Amino acid sequence: MGDGMTTLGFRLGLPLAMLVAIDAPNGGVADLTGCAFASQVRDALGTLVATMTVTAVASQPGSVQIAVSDTTQWPPGQLWCDLNVTWPNGLTTPTRPWMLTMLRGVTR
Repeated sequence: MGDGMTTLGFRLGLPLAMLVAIDAPNGGVADLTGCAFASQVRDALGTLVATMTVTAVASQPGSVQIAVSDTTQWPPGQLWCDLNVTWPNGLTTPTRPWMLTMLRGVTR
């Protein structure tokens, strides 16, 4: 993810999925073989909203998909997400947090 603050908008009640590219320390594409991943969504007070499923994308080296199937019970407004990558050598590297803006649908 880039150095700038990123805000992503999603509609409440729908599945949510994001593709995240992970850079290698040397700036190239990261080899994610043997890595473990963890990602959570929290509100501004730090309350856990969801633990995300993280899956390496075989067709896109250096990328993972972060997803959750149901956002029905999520609060509207601004939430925060990040991703921790635990490398095979045991080192854990966090990404910068990014903001999710959860929006209610208008058309019912």
